[in-house]
Amino acid sequence: MRYKFYVFLFLLSTLFFKAQILDEYPKKQDFYEGGLAGFYKEAHDYLVKSNAKECDKNQIYQPRIIVTKEKVIKLIQDSDPENISKNKCAYDLSMEIIKNLEKWKPAEVKGMQFGAITEFIIYPPDLMADYKSGYDGQSFIKYAKYPTGFKEFQREFNANFRTLFRDYQIQGVINLEFYINQKGQISNIRIYPPVDNKAFNVDVMRTMRRLDKTWMPAIYSNIPIKQRIAFPVQFTTSFTEHRTGDEN
Repeated sequence: MRYKFYVFLFLLSTLFFKAQILDEYPKKQDFYEGGLAGFYKEAHDYLVKSNAKECDKNQIYQPRIIVTKEKVIKLIQDSDPENISKNKCAYDLSMEIIKNLEKWKPAEVKGMQFGAITEFIIYPPDLMADYKSGYDGQSFIKYAKYPTGFKEFQREFNANFRTLFRDYQIQGVINLEFYINQKGQISNIRIYPPVDNKAFNVDVMRTMRRLDKTWMPAIYSNIPIKQRIAFPVQFTTSFTEHRTGDEN
């Protein structure tokens, strides 16, 4: 049975929580049976079987999807149509793979299944002519770097946000998410779970823009790609930034 395929417009993070959609898979959980290697093997097998056409070696695409607890796939609409146009062949192959693969896995928390968001690299040459058994696209990424190092980014983040957190007296753990795009710029900033304070949210975006130095973008096969960066922040009157363990 082939699972239904839907295009989903990513509007507000509150919708995800109401629908019990996790913003990411819990650690050590995979979105596909057999993990990334299993996913890419089945993607390769499908492309070969369907006689898919080769793409230019400069084309790459990163689909972002929701795997629901019913194993229905929903595509989160790309906010960068120029990127789709530039990588149209890789984009089309990505859509075909998503529509035709079947062994998707929902997330699991305390024995219960939940929908969750995930994303992955589709670089056609490595899935077709250059495919090798055990291939895992994530292992070939050179991750984005802050000009003066991630520890310095954390220091500057703390210095810029400490007063803001203290002023709003918001308690609890909040996750900050943003992307470093292909040009090394910060984009798509958001916090989750959402904080129901418009002024606070405006100030978060304004403060993040102060840190908007040009990063070294992530690279795959010498092609700049976007990278999601997310880390938890403990909101208290004293403010504590939690380490992510992913210092690139």
